[in-house]
Amino acid sequence: MPDELLLENSLAIIGDEDVVLGFEAFGFKVYSLKEPQQFKAILAEVLKEKAAVCLLQDDIYNSVQDEINSYRSLPLPVFIPFSKTGQADLLDNIIKDIKLKATGTI
Repeated sequence: MPDELLLENSLAIIGDEDVVLGFEAFGFKVYSLKEPQQFKAILAEVLKEKAAVCLLQDDIYNSVQDEINSYRSLPLPVFIPFSKTGQADLLDNIIKDIKLKATGTI
């Protein structure tokens, strides 16, 4: 695999503090977005960390579509929205699938 495809962090999660902090215990890189203006700085950090996948809380995802679209031509990161209400199983399944693909184990 070419060096430029080696990833330091395979997953970044952006959302409300109460949503993302639980994922930090699992070793994921998490970013708590308190103000919409923080998104550009957080996105710059996600790109610097070479995250392959960036999970964004759906309301944040919807509010920063223009910014996300400007990075669609890049192979990574892949931006995936998730809902903080009633979709915990969906997020768990996404994370398990990503981890299985990345490491071969759950």
